[in-house]
Amino acid sequence: MSHSHDHFSVTVSKPENSVIEITGTINAETIESHRKEVIKKLAKEVEIPGFRKGNAPADVVEKQANPNHVLEDAAEEALSEAYPHILEEHNIVPMSAPRVSIIKMALGAPLEFKISVAITPTVELPNYKKIAKETRKDEKPIEVTDEDVAQVIKELQELRKDSAGVIPELTDEFVKTLGSFESIEDFKTKLRENIKLEKESDASRIRFEMLVKKLAEESNIILPTPMVDDEIYASLNRLTKDLEKHNMKLEDYFKNIKKTEEEFVAAKRASIEEQLKTKFILQEIAKKESIVPDPEQVEAEIKQAMLHYPNLSPEDFRSYIVETLTNEKTLRWLEEAKF
Repeated sequence: MSHSHDHFSVTVSKPENSVIEITGTINAETIESHRKEVIKKLAKEVEIPGFRKGNAPADVVEKQANPNHVLEDAAEEALSEAYPHILEEHNIVPMSAPRVSIIKMALGAPLEFKISVAITPTVELPNYKKIAKETRKDEKPIEVTDEDVAQVIKELQELRKDSAGVIPELTDEFVKTLGSFESIEDFKTKLRENIKLEKESDASRIRFEMLVKKLAEESNIILPTPMVDDEIYASLNRLTKDLEKHNMKLEDYFKNIKKTEEEFVAAKRASIEEQLKTKFILQEIAKKESIVPDPEQVEAEIKQAMLHYPNLSPEDFRSYIVETLTNEKTLRWLEEAKF
């Protein structure tokens, strides 16, 4: 698919493993006008003997400057300007930073370039309703036994040993020291409710992990490598910044966790791939089932986000929030399996 524009013409390849190649040229006039701009900018910054800073004429500056560097800067600026137009004209939604290679560049000649960029992977879904139902079928009602209660009470008594190692007796007085409880009975009732909530949340986490694992195993999806690489790079970057706050280097951190950088990156890659697969699978299910988040909830979340980051615009948050809420709603829909 090729497309021509006044300043540039490009051809976009068919996606391969969710990556497309954009091959194109930017005409000589456009590159030349960018080259002149680069020289103008240089003239403002350089000091040339015999001229006040920023006052040297362009031709003098051009003689002093490295022509290759000037041309490279011009090419970079021309590409930065053209890239958003290319994306728009070809309806490309990039899922990674562009990988740019210059194929041919010379003074007075058009610029030939190639850009590879990740796009949203296609997802072939399995029978997700069946998977969701199967994940629920072995569900047992959650019971809290007297042993469960006794066990927690024993642990609490152990924790409250005095300095001589004497374990306090279970009395109304003792339970009052543990919180706002009236009596042993009241304490046991509330403890039972707490244990039940904990067991339910464990069960739901295990069910969620099984569901996600099964969906990922049975879906057909190829994640674009550049997208995964970008995510790994970003997380290493964040880690480095966090460590700097504690005056630590990345290599110290790897020593501490007894892993090589390669092992760390491999584990990171696996977890990022799992997260991304889950995200794209849920998006695809949401699309098929027309699951959309509640508009009031979206607005409420945007308001909340604006409190933390007042200088960003609501639009900066919207797509992220819509995506997050859609994924959560889709997961709940799958987990409830009421279809």
